[in-house]
Amino acid sequence: MKRYIKLICIVFLASCGGDSKNSNLELSNFIKPEYSSKESSFNCKLVAGITLNSVEKFIPKLVNGFQKMGGDAEELYFLFPVTEDKTEIQFFDLLLKYSETNSLDRFNLTLAALSFDDIANCESSKVPNSSLRLTSHTITASPVISEILECEYKDGFNYATMKLVLEQFTDSLIKNNSPVDILYSEEGGSNNSFQWTNVFSSLESQKGFVESWQALEVSKEIQELLLEQSTCQSSKTYRRYKVL
Repeated sequence: MKRYIKLICIVFLASCGGDSKNSNLELSNFIKPEYSSKESSFNCKLVAGITLNSVEKFIPKLVNGFQKMGGDAEELYFLFPVTEDKTEIQFFDLLLKYSETNSLDRFNLTLAALSFDDIANCESSKVPNSSLRLTSHTITASPVISEILECEYKDGFNYATMKLVLEQFTDSLIKNNSPVDILYSEEGGSNNSFQWTNVFSSLESQKGFVESWQALEVSKEIQELLLEQSTCQSSKTYRRYKVL
C-alpha cells in the first residue's frame, strides 16, 4: 500500500514539474470540448439593385428546398449587423448549425439550385466550427441580439486550461440568474483560436446584462483570468433571425 501511495506521489510531482507550456499541451490531450453541433457561416452582400424584400421572398423557397433535400434537423439563421442601434441592410451572414456531415453539401446545393447568387454574393467559411453551449439558459425567441467575439489563446493556453475559468463564469451567471445564452466554438483542427457568442433577447437586455455583470465583484476576477489566457477582438453585434 505504501509503495502504491509513493507511486501516486511521484506521478503527481512529475506532472507538476517541467515546462508549464508542455504541461498545458499534455492536458489538452484528454480535456477536450464536448461539442454538440457544427456551424458553417456565409458572409453575404446584396447584389447591386437588390433589396431585402428579395431576401424575404427567397427565404420560404430556401427553407422548402432544403427540407425537400432532407434538411429537417438543422438550424438556419440570418444575421444582420447592428451599428449604433441601426441594422445594416446591405450585408448579412448566413449561419447553418448541423450535426450530419452532408448537411452543408445539401445546403450549398439548395442555394445553387435556387440561384441565390442572383440575390447576394456569399463567401463561405472554409472550415466549419464545432460548438458547444456554455449556459443552460436558452433563448428561443426570434429575432435576438447576437454578440460575437473572435479570440485567440495566448502561448501555452487552450480549452483545457480555460475550462475551469469557463465553469466559474457560468456558475456565476446561474447564481445571478443572468439572462444570456453563451456558445463557445472552435474552428475545426485549430487549438489556437475560438469564437465566443453571447445571445440576448434584445439590445436593452444586452445593456442591462453588461451593467449588472460589471457591478459584481466576481466579474473583475473572471475578466483577469480570461485576459491571462486569451485576447479577443472587438465584438460584433448582429440581429439574428431563425428561419429553420
